[in-house]
Amino acid sequence: MIGGLVKSGSRLALMAAMGLFAGGVAMPSAKAADLGGDCCADLEERVAELEATTARKGNRKMSLTITGQVDRVVTWYSDGKTSQTYYGLDNTNSSSRFIFNGSAKVTPKVTMGFEIMIEIEAGGTSSKVNQFDEDGKLTAFIPNPNIPGVAGGNVGIPSFNAANIDAYFGDARRVAWWVEHADLGRITVGRWESAGVLGTIDLTGHIFLPASASFILLNGGFFLRGPGGQVYTTQWASIGDPASNNPGRTELVRYDSPSWHGFIYSASVAEAGDYWGTMIRYANEFQGFRLAGTVGYERIQDIATPGVVDPAAVNYVGNKPDITVWGFALSAMHVPTGLFVQGHYNHVDYGNSIVGAVSGYWGQASTNAKPADQWLIQAGVSKNWFGYGNTSIYGEYGVADDWGAAFTNNGATIGRNFSTPANTFGFTAVNGVTSTEMKVWGMGIAQNFAAAATDLYLGYRHFDADIKCADAIGAAVCSGGVAVGAAHQTDKLATEGIDVIVMGARVLF
Repeated sequence: MIGGLVKSGSRLALMAAMGLFAGGVAMPSAKAADLGGDCCADLEERVAELEATTARKGNRKMSLTITGQVDRVVTWYSDGKTSQTYYGLDNTNSSSRFIFNGSAKVTPKVTMGFEIMIEIEAGGTSSKVNQFDEDGKLTAFIPNPNIPGVAGGNVGIPSFNAANIDAYFGDARRVAWWVEHADLGRITVGRWESAGVLGTIDLTGHIFLPASASFILLNGGFFLRGPGGQVYTTQWASIGDPASNNPGRTELVRYDSPSWHGFIYSASVAEAGDYWGTMIRYANEFQGFRLAGTVGYERIQDIATPGVVDPAAVNYVGNKPDITVWGFALSAMHVPTGLFVQGHYNHVDYGNSIVGAVSGYWGQASTNAKPADQWLIQAGVSKNWFGYGNTSIYGEYGVADDWGAAFTNNGATIGRNFSTPANTFGFTAVNGVTSTEMKVWGMGIAQNFAAAATDLYLGYRHFDADIKCADAIGAAVCSGGVAVGAAHQTDKLATEGIDVIVMGARVLF
């Protein structure tokens, strides 16, 4: 690279190149005379200019590689009453990002390195948009004093992309260093994925783009609707998995063993030592079959956000969760035919949340949160039929239970209440939710173009919700029923399903 040459090296290289050229080709003397005596000075000046403007890494010991991806989509939805197409969103299933990583050999068996990964976190993404806001979260609306309305006169304006203001790009997904011994394994220190519970392992390498293991990364921001057109305060993300079926990213120390007959063991400890996880992964191929699987466990007692900080207090008063999570995944592909089946199951128990506070870990958004689970199965065929790269056709079905539900306690109905987003009006409240179920089915196709390091994809998912509520004696149940008598009444919330189609491309660089 020209930018990496020092001036003396540049001069010698240029003179050598000119000498070889002149020695290898007969050149008329008149032409040589036309070059003039200051030709090399001009070339050296150009080289010096390039050296001054070319990006370079800080030292020659640690390698530096810049990689990443751009993943943008066109999304169409229909919620039973309205439909719309949003253009150019970022795909939260596999966000646009860029990565800086490097490594250096210390000994023949010891390597040290680092990684910094920055992903998009602002503006219009597939998990943030909804029926009323194509830029970001509806809760990000800010009051608009120039528009009169009800309840104080402010109906709100969107805070993303207002007046064509460009949104910031990213968020630190990974920032860590590591040291690895070929026989002993790797230690990672920094911000990274914790060891623990994984979702579906995609053997095709690209159907997760329209159909990830999470159910809420394409439609999570949309609000549920009723058969009468009413818009509930509940969003689809509130009753689906918390997009945590890949372990949470946090500040940690993690160990990964070397591969032993296809098995890798991993363990991590995070935060103040009260967030830890462990897992075993397997990947191998034999007799024409490719297999991959994992089983994992997590325990979380970390206080995410202190409620009260008082050094003099005997007992620390804070947001103390006691969450346990376990899950497994298994995937198989018959390589000669390309036929595959893959899936996972996850279960979370929020422990003492009846007396605790909301932690946010594994989607805990209410006190008294019920245990929840989720499973997904996908099947199809992935083959290079056209010579450009693998074409994958798939179908899928999955269920998420009780992610938006809460217990009743001590004879008094608690359930979960969903509040109205700030600066919005006309939403129908949903209170006392004690049971939720989200069913998802879909299909799609993904095409790899190996020569361009690009995947094109088209996916469809349909979502249905089953929500049950209970309420205090004499109060409305869910959003329409009425409780009567001494016993607490239970009612089912009438909901419409939602259809989502996503079409896009991921370009690797």
